[in-house]
Amino acid sequence: METLFDPESLRSHEGVTFLEETHIIDKKEFEAARENLDSHVAVGVTNDEGEVLLMNDGSHGWTLTAFTVEPDENWTDIGQRGVEKVTGATVQLARPERVRHIELSPEGEENRQNSIYNVVVRAVPVEGRPVADEQTLKEEDIQDIGWFNEVPPEQEGDVADDIRLFVG
Repeated sequence: METLFDPESLRSHEGVTFLEETHIIDKKEFEAARENLDSHVAVGVTNDEGEVLLMNDGSHGWTLTAFTVEPDENWTDIGQRGVEKVTGATVQLARPERVRHIELSPEGEENRQNSIYNVVVRAVPVEGRPVADEQTLKEEDIQDIGWFNEVPPEQEGDVADDIRLFVG
């Protein structure tokens, strides 16, 4: 996969679904959200059995492996290094699948915005069920990690939609 520094560059990229969301929220919620919302690259790692690797960080339930991306960072490098760390295996990223662009504005001040991106990337399938050792997962604040052949029943919404890109 080519280097990605700006998710906006994927807006007209063939084969990439680009979704937009705008939320107008209470001013206090907006200030809290500005400090707590981050952009992420989520990597869909599948294996030769058709399973997808999911992680649970304790706050979002089971999700694709996802890593925070700061402004001006290389999304491709963050995704590849992150997934290699949590699998303990060499993983190659194949292509972007979906971009979710979310804009938040405080009520009454719609011209003031906070914008984040979540980019979902497909990895080249791996052999077996590689997972890093327990200490590495603890360092990454991952409570649990595992291989799934379906969307976990308790997961719904955008997170479940992202997982569906990689399972039956």
